[in-house]
Amino acid sequence: MILIGQYDSPFVRRVAIAMTLSGMTFEHRPWSTFGEGDLIAPFNPLRRVPTLVLDDGSVIIESAYIIDWIDEIAGDKALIAPSGADRQKAFYYIALTVGYGLFRQGRRHVL
Repeated sequence: MILIGQYDSPFVRRVAIAMTLSGMTFEHRPWSTFGEGDLIAPFNPLRRVPTLVLDDGSVIIESAYIIDWIDEIAGDKALIAPSGADRQKAFYYIALTVGYGLFRQGRRHVL
């Protein structure tokens, strides 16, 4: 597998952490959306990171979906509950955390 994106992105970091905690090995291509967008485009036409290229050549984009896929195949190493209230609560807090980080970068503190 190939994880595309620089670790200065919190979204790339969270995917890399989830993959590592799940015991997955991957190649890291630290391409920037600004400087190497042309390298990213063949895998992700939006030129966004993180982008995960699977061994069969298929591609998953968007950190939440990538982490959901990781949990789906991780089995007992999954980071998020497979269903029910615990899963909903986990995604609620993930959304708050991601949103808070985005607002902090824009100098708007909402929490």
